[in-house]
Amino acid sequence: MANCFSAGKIGPVVPPVQIRLEPFKSSGNHNRYPLWKTCGKLGVSPYAPNTGFNRFFLGWIGLWLPVALGIARLAKIPWRYPIAPEHKLPLLLPLYLLAPPAVEIYCRYGHGETWANYGVTWQSSTWTPLGVGLGVAMLGVVILVAVQLALGWRQWRPAGVDSPPAAPPALLLALPILTLFIGWVEELIFRGVLVNGLLTALPWVGVAILASTIFATSHLLWDGPAGVPSLPGLGLMGLVLLLARWAMAGDLSLAWGLHTGWIFAIALIDALHLIQPSPTAPALAGKPDQPLTGLPALGLMVLTGLGIWGYTVWFH
Repeated sequence: MANCFSAGKIGPVVPPVQIRLEPFKSSGNHNRYPLWKTCGKLGVSPYAPNTGFNRFFLGWIGLWLPVALGIARLAKIPWRYPIAPEHKLPLLLPLYLLAPPAVEIYCRYGHGETWANYGVTWQSSTWTPLGVGLGVAMLGVVILVAVQLALGWRQWRPAGVDSPPAAPPALLLALPILTLFIGWVEELIFRGVLVNGLLTALPWVGVAILASTIFATSHLLWDGPAGVPSLPGLGLMGLVLLLARWAMAGDLSLAWGLHTGWIFAIALIDALHLIQPSPTAPALAGKPDQPLTGLPALGLMVLTGLGIWGYTVWFH
């Protein structure tokens, strides 16, 4: 039996079919693998049979739907599309809470993979890239806000009677844990289970495009048509997070940190009502309530992706 990833970090045992990774020479004395030839870097065999990973998503939704119906009935939440913002969290939180049990059931009775195959290892080496991702993401948002303020596209919200009240202290205290959990679940699902399943049937480029498209369009289930302008930015974010998993040889810790850092920083700014759109802001600034529709935010995604790529190829 052969391991898909030769270093043995993350890789399912597959039938004796050797996966050939063709390195290309970079400057210096080290080799790197082109992104489109690094299926083994994610611990997935392109020759493994596709056993219907869609069963996981059907099972996950099947577990959640009765719970959601019960919550909607008890809380008298109307089933309208799109779902009202104040009703999203009560319905979305059970879906996320049921994701880990659904993955465990799928690992045991579905494809037969392990959590490590999906990029979740819980080793001591997980925490350093997680912390780096958190720091890089939050620093990036700080720089993003500073650039917008310098350009006059955003302005500090003045204190006064017209200022909306800040979020309750309990919500602010729960925000780090909540965003850490949401970031982990979304990485596990979209860059873990989904990507591994697609890699059994599609080439690398197809997987990157399709997985990022699914990640982006899934937000429309909650945001409705109003979320359409955010789709390009969400797709780009999905590509950057997939690149982060590739950079960690299949581990999700860096992607988890980046994802959590971005949503935590943005949610904290929104909860404290620190800034507001400038009346003279151009269309390139994006929509006030959709950060990934603005040119500076898209630039942040591109620079983060280039940074991950450059560090992995030349210095890692």
